[in-house]
Amino acid sequence: MNETDLLRQCVLYFKNNRGFKRVFEKMKEKYKSLGAIGGTIVLTGLSVQEQEALTGFLKKDYTKQKSASIKVENFEKALDKTRFAGLNLEDILKEYFHEELVSNKEKANIYKQRREDFFKKIIDAFEGTLAGDWVRHVLQTRENAYITFIKRYDMDENRLKEDIHIVCIALNNLPCLTDQKKRLAMFASEISKNPHIFDEGTECGQLLQYAIMYRFNAVKPQNAEEKAELFYKAGILVDEISNYTVCCGLKGYIGGQIHPGWEGYYTIGEPMQVSLANLSKLDAITSPIGKVFVFENPAVFSTVLDQLSCMYPPLICTYGQVKLASLVLLDMLAKQGTTIYYSGDFDPEGLLIADKLKKRYGSQLILWRYHPKDYEAVRSNKKISACSIKKLENIQDEQLRQLGQCLKEQGDAGYQEALIDVLIEDIYIILEKQK
Repeated sequence: MNETDLLRQCVLYFKNNRGFKRVFEKMKEKYKSLGAIGGTIVLTGLSVQEQEALTGFLKKDYTKQKSASIKVENFEKALDKTRFAGLNLEDILKEYFHEELVSNKEKANIYKQRREDFFKKIIDAFEGTLAGDWVRHVLQTRENAYITFIKRYDMDENRLKEDIHIVCIALNNLPCLTDQKKRLAMFASEISKNPHIFDEGTECGQLLQYAIMYRFNAVKPQNAEEKAELFYKAGILVDEISNYTVCCGLKGYIGGQIHPGWEGYYTIGEPMQVSLANLSKLDAITSPIGKVFVFENPAVFSTVLDQLSCMYPPLICTYGQVKLASLVLLDMLAKQGTTIYYSGDFDPEGLLIADKLKKRYGSQLILWRYHPKDYEAVRSNKKISACSIKKLENIQDEQLRQLGQCLKEQGDAGYQEALIDVLIEDIYIILEKQK
C-alpha cells in the first residue's frame, strides 16, 4: 500500500470514531497558536466515546476521568505503534480538515502583507498628488481615516478601493485649488456622475471629509456647522441657501464694482438676508466706516437699526450660534481690515460664542461691553444651571475668563437686551466721530 492510500485510511479511521473529533480540533488549534505540531491539548467533560477512544489509542485508562491533558508528542508516539506508523501527524491533520495548516502568526503576516499591497497600489496610482500624500499619511500615522480604512477593508476591500479612488480624484480636484466654489451635488456629479455620492451619511462622504481635513490640517467637525465651514474652505457649498446671515450698512463688490443688490439695500438703509450662495459670488465686502457692530440677538439688532437708521450703521446679526454665512461675512470684512465690535449675552453659551470669535479674529475683534460692571448692570434673576456653568471652563480669552468667574460667583445670566441703550449710545458716538 502506498503512503497516499495509507494516509487516507488513517484519516478515515479517525473520522469514523467520533471519540477523536475534539482531539483533532484541539490539535489544529494548538498548531495555529504554535505554528508547529506540539504542545499539550486539554479536553474537559469527556464523553463515553472519547474515554473509550483515548483509552484504546493511548493505552491508558481514561474511563473514569472527566478531563484529559494530552501531550501531542505522546499522541504521535502512540500513532507509531499502530499500522499507520511512519505517517506525519501534520499531513494527517491537513487531510483530516482538507485544508493547509496555517499558524495564527503566519495568517496575520499574510493578512498584513496583502493589506499593505492593497493600499500601496492605491498610493502608486496617485503618486505625486495630494491624494497620494493623503493615503500615505493615513497609513503611516494611523490617524485621520485609518480606522475607517481598516474596518472597511475587512468588510469589502473591492468596494473600499472604488470609494478611495473616487475620493482621491475629488481631493485632487477640489474647487478651492482653482479658486472656485461649487455646490456639493454638482461637484459630486462631476467626479462620479452620481450627485449624491458625497451626501451626509454616505461612505464616500465620510472619506471625503477626512481627505479635506488632511488638506487643511483640520480636526474632525463636531457638528453640521463646522462641517459646512470645512467644506467651504475646500470650495464646496454644502447648504448654501438655508445658511444665511442678516446685515445692513455694508457694501458687497464683484468684479471690482459694487453689487447692485447690495448697493440698493445700502442706499435705502434696510437690512438684507444674505445666504452662503450670495456671499460665495462676491469678491469683497466693506464697511464704509471701517467698523462693524455684531449682535447675537435679532431683537437687539432690529432695535438698534430702528433707532439709528438715518445714520446707516454697519450691523450684523448672528442669531445666537454663529452660522457659516456669518463667519464668511466677517472673514471678508476682516480681510479688508475692518474692526469688529461684538456684543452678546452674559451666559456660558454666549461667552463661548464670543470666545470663539475672539480666537478667530484676534485684535480685530473688540469684546464690546464685556466688563464685569456691564454684567452687573444687566444681571437677571435667571439662574444658570450647573451643567451650563461647567462650560465656562472651556473659555480661553482672559477677559472672558474673568467675566466667567463673575457668572460663577453670582450664578445669574445677563442678556444684551438690557444693554440696548448703552449699545446705541456707543454706536452713535462712533458714527458721529466718523463724520
